[in-house]
Amino acid sequence: MRTILKRVFLTISTTGTVERPATDLGYLLHKHPDKAQAFSTSHGTAHVFYPEASAERCTAALLL
Repeated sequence: MRTILKRVFLTISTTGTVERPATDLGYLLHKHPDKAQAFSTSHGTAHVFYPEASAERCTAALLL
């Protein structure tokens, strides 16, 4: 039996310091923490946004 997921919501979080802010997560993902972004994939539209973005803690979210 094959199951098809209709929606996926994935988050990844990190903590940071003054020397290495948590918002560097955006650099690793090639996405700016201050902007919500959307792009097309073979499975639909992917939305990337940051519900939390500070030097102490950063969370990136992917909605597909």
